[in-house]
Amino acid sequence: MIRIGVYFIILSLLSACQNSVLSGIEDETSSKIEFASITKLGPNNVTILWKCSRLTKGYLLGPTGIFPSLTSAKTHIMEISGLSPQTNYEVFASCEKPNFSNGIPIRFRTWVSASPEKTQGIWIVGGIGSDGNPVSQIDLFDANTATWYPTITSVPTPRAFASIVSHKNLIYIIGGLEKSGSVYSTSLKVEAYDPYNDIWITKADLPQSSLGAIAGSIGDEIYVISGSGSATVTTSPTLNTVLKLYPDLGTTGQWLSYTSNSSILSRTDMSGCSIDGVIYYSGGRSVSNGSVQFGTDGFIPTANTVTGSSEPSINVARSGGAGVCVNPEPKDLYPSDNQWFSVIGGSIVTDTSEPISALTSSAKTDFHQPGSTSFSAGPDLPQSLYAPASQISYETRRIYVFGGANNLNTPLDTIYSIDSASPVSGSWNTLSSTMPIPRFGHQAIRIDR
Repeated sequence: MIRIGVYFIILSLLSACQNSVLSGIEDETSSKIEFASITKLGPNNVTILWKCSRLTKGYLLGPTGIFPSLTSAKTHIMEISGLSPQTNYEVFASCEKPNFSNGIPIRFRTWVSASPEKTQGIWIVGGIGSDGNPVSQIDLFDANTATWYPTITSVPTPRAFASIVSHKNLIYIIGGLEKSGSVYSTSLKVEAYDPYNDIWITKADLPQSSLGAIAGSIGDEIYVISGSGSATVTTSPTLNTVLKLYPDLGTTGQWLSYTSNSSILSRTDMSGCSIDGVIYYSGGRSVSNGSVQFGTDGFIPTANTVTGSSEPSINVARSGGAGVCVNPEPKDLYPSDNQWFSVIGGSIVTDTSEPISALTSSAKTDFHQPGSTSFSAGPDLPQSLYAPASQISYETRRIYVFGGANNLNTPLDTIYSIDSASPVSGSWNTLSSTMPIPRFGHQAIRIDR
């Protein structure tokens, strides 16, 4: 029994040694992955490069299956297509066998489009420049990379105090004031810019003059409310009238003018923007006497009525404040962030002219969550600003404020930003970069909202 036991031990040791040697040989001959990286990324595809320690087949374990290389090689490159834009993915690159444990994980987020700087960037449109004339130059700011793209295009008909809105990836410039020499005149023109194809499209003229109005893109149509039809805001006010554009009817679109079922605030130079089918607007100047206002309301186009007395007033009456809406979507990096309607800066002085002839600029900011009963006062801007532009970057999670004027007819090129998740308790940062040109009375637009 002892001898058998000894023989068994010897055989076991020999077997263990043999397995160890074979295992060592296998380890020496097995191919290992040395590195993996992304060489190209787009909205619907990704290209991965990885290197193996010896000639062997490579494998990508992707979101829709296992993708083997066609030939044995040390270096492999493979494209995965058919991905969804603005989506997080994880793939594994491996050598010899499609094995998660032997692979390298690669995490990435597909682009929102083939030109992400255009889709997610902030377009600076319109306004008045240092020479006192309407600005034709359109600039693009990519907040994600802090990069400016100056003079992407120029507005065919430069105008001041136009309604500017994005609709189905186009930028619409509606009405406003044209300037010839030193004389302003009202404009009926509507021009739309297609950023992806870099072309301008002439749309149907407005049915009536409109300047200093609020515009919103809701569903398939564009709505313009309030404002004035004259450079003297008390002369030809827009009273309780809705101007509705069907952009896709015919070759140039078609306008419809009608009366709202409930009273729309009769003001010019209000702050406004849209959230979930409601066009919010606040402040502005009364078209009866040019006095600055506190009140806020919201127009619901699908019901042709306003939200009524449920909307709170801003804390300081003013006109010409930047209006910006924070409206996260499921595809965004922070989809659960709060919605906000914000009024930033403005002027606190009574005036009946357009452009204004008197200015006392304000540094005040107000932030309202739809459904709440008040505006919360946010931190003051680093300086008082009349008619700045403001927009959010959902990629950097910040609200940006561009330009404006703190003295009459003196535009600035400064940029400030604040945390969009909690702006009321945040603080303003001054960016080291400046706008390509100073301007006030302009708009900051995203084309993906």
